[in-house]
Amino acid sequence: MTNTEEYRSSLRNEGENPSFNIRELLSKYSYHWPVFGVGLIVCLIGVFFYLRYTEQVYAVNSTLLIKDEKKGGTPGGNTDLLNELDLFGTQKVVDNEIEILKSKTLMAKVVNRLNLMITFKAEGRVINSDIYLNKPVNIGVIQIDSSFYGKTLALTFPSHDRYLLTDKETGYKVIGDLNKLQRNSFGVYKIDRNENFPDWKGKDLNITINDPQIVVDRFLSSLTVTLTSKQSTVLNLSFETTVPQKGRDILNTLIQVYNEAALTDKNKTTQSTIDFIDERLKLISGELTEVEKNVEGFKSNLGLTDISSEANLYLESVKANDAKLNEINLQISVIKDIQRYVNSTSAQEKLPSTLGINDPTLLGQISKLSELQLQRDQLLATTTADNPLVQPIIKQIETTRAGIKSNIENISESLENTKKGLVGNDSQFQGSIKKIPGQERQLISIKRQQSIKETLYLYLLQKKEEAALSYASAVADSRIVDSAFYSKTPVKPRKAIIYILGLVLGIVLPMVYIYLKEILNNKIESSSDISKLTDAPLLGEIFYSEDSEPIVVSVNSRKAIAEQFRSIRTNMQFLHGNIASNKGRVTLLTSSMSGEGKSFVASNIAAALAISGKKTVLLEFDLRKPKVSKYLDLVNKTGLSNYLIGKAEIKDIIQQSNINANFFVVGSGPIPPNPSELLIQPEIETLIDFLVENFDEILIDTPPIGLVTDAQILGRIADATIYLVRQDVTFKEQIKNLQELYLSKKLPKLNLILNGIKLGGSYGYGYGYGYGYGYYSDDLQKNKTGFGTILKNIYKRF
Repeated sequence: MTNTEEYRSSLRNEGENPSFNIRELLSKYSYHWPVFGVGLIVCLIGVFFYLRYTEQVYAVNSTLLIKDEKKGGTPGGNTDLLNELDLFGTQKVVDNEIEILKSKTLMAKVVNRLNLMITFKAEGRVINSDIYLNKPVNIGVIQIDSSFYGKTLALTFPSHDRYLLTDKETGYKVIGDLNKLQRNSFGVYKIDRNENFPDWKGKDLNITINDPQIVVDRFLSSLTVTLTSKQSTVLNLSFETTVPQKGRDILNTLIQVYNEAALTDKNKTTQSTIDFIDERLKLISGELTEVEKNVEGFKSNLGLTDISSEANLYLESVKANDAKLNEINLQISVIKDIQRYVNSTSAQEKLPSTLGINDPTLLGQISKLSELQLQRDQLLATTTADNPLVQPIIKQIETTRAGIKSNIENISESLENTKKGLVGNDSQFQGSIKKIPGQERQLISIKRQQSIKETLYLYLLQKKEEAALSYASAVADSRIVDSAFYSKTPVKPRKAIIYILGLVLGIVLPMVYIYLKEILNNKIESSSDISKLTDAPLLGEIFYSEDSEPIVVSVNSRKAIAEQFRSIRTNMQFLHGNIASNKGRVTLLTSSMSGEGKSFVASNIAAALAISGKKTVLLEFDLRKPKVSKYLDLVNKTGLSNYLIGKAEIKDIIQQSNINANFFVVGSGPIPPNPSELLIQPEIETLIDFLVENFDEILIDTPPIGLVTDAQILGRIADATIYLVRQDVTFKEQIKNLQELYLSKKLPKLNLILNGIKLGGSYGYGYGYGYGYGYYSDDLQKNKTGFGTILKNIYKRF
């Protein structure tokens, strides 16, 4: 495996097992404290305005008891005991009632009854508020053009008796009279004044006409119906709304229409019986009147006042027999009506009358069939026939139908046999009547018809009163435990939770910002970034200095940056190791690109070495862009380029610097057209051999290695290499390339210097770092703060 492959493998392993430095992490985030401050302030202000302008939602509750008749079963048997313990059967019934209460049919009735398709709102500076309680008029809608659904209309009152509706989108206006039915392009409606009307004169009012179906769906989404416990049949109805009184009206009206619908369904059979009796009474009443007129006419024409006792005896017997026969015929008619109902598959088939039927089994079966059909229809209003709740009910309906059919056949057969016996008795009576004289016989026949009609009429009147009494005494199978009520505390928004969420966001969002900023930052920020990307050792670190002087190291300098160069001078002793003491040491300085401070660092390292008594020479081998001569204010007419082309001698190109008597410089000379070719000349070795014999320290300032190959060419003559990395300038990708150089050993004893470190940074370079910024006298003179400096320091932390 090559060195490059080993390096890439080490990078992969490092990515799989990243080191975690909590101190570095805290330092990084604490440095950006203004970001957290701004984040918290912005989020808390946002929370404040959110709570200020968000409508408060209240929960309106009501409690409804569903009566369970199954729990009143007759004791005294295993079956009844099992029924008493049937917890699941009761649960299914209550579940059905929950679905009914949440049905669109009932909520549509509530919307229509309370006229909730129209909302009234008063204009505010930011939001419009609902004025359900304080609306100045009541609008009764008969028919509204659907094209106006969802539109906001401005409602004003030009006078006490007039109104003005304006479509805000199109500007279309309609003016009309209050308290009168209106017909116009909006539809058919009526606007009536109420007691709040005087308070709204001259104020802005908006109304919105909503699609009733949309209103129903919105209200149903706010409605919750739940059981208070699994063992009870008490339902808790909860409705969330921004207007508590509206929620109370909706829940109370919902329970009202629910009870009305339950009573209507419960009285369907009774109403069918009453309707059947009314139809029969109309027919019998006419026939009875006609028969009575016949009796009166017959007696008047013949002058008869009374009939014989024998005739009366026969007449009473015939009357009693006919009454029984009429009752049987009525029962047979009812049985046929029930049979038609059972055999019908239409969902709209009217419930049959059970008038005259005294069979408790049949009556129970019909009542059960009616209840099952009602449950089925109520479920189908909110679900499909494939629902698991519907299928068992359909099966029970079919089973009940089959039982009714079987029972009807038995009852019908029994009634027919009874009818045959009564008809036989009637024949015997007719034979006996024939023995009576003719006029009496005719009168008996007429009075017999009168008696039949009277008996039947009285029977029907009695049954009608019984049915009416049953209808009037019917009550719903539910009871209101608690009418709609609401708490004074809103359920939404929850201020404490919203403020906590705001605090969390105020911390998390800055952390995300800082994290993303770090992820997107592709430049070196700290020594830890370097250690993560390369194994090359770090020789030293240099603070950023705003000093305009190129040489910051002097004999009496107590600056922190000067001490850092002295520290690097000391570390260089360990870098070179066991080099012969009678020969000079050659150190090559390079970097990845221009602008990383290579010439500045080289000049100051040379100054530090010279101050320590080392005879030092600095070679300006950056033949393309020389800077050392400019830093030191030296003449650069004759230098390395002249020597390499044979136009100058070694002694001619060595200059004394103005910094220290031990500090010498070899300038670059005129910029040549072919620097790389000059660097491979044998004169380079000759020059270095001379300098090694005559100087203690030889520093070579080379071009950036990331741009040209000059540094690698000169690597053959160096004892050690210093590679400059600058904070916020050097790219991380360039350090990866440096690692390849380090592993391949193309440059001898490669070490790094991190340059341009800014104090107070986010990676641990604070005022207590290293030697302690502020300890040295020169630093104390510059450690002045002002408002502008504080703002600048805060700004850079973003």
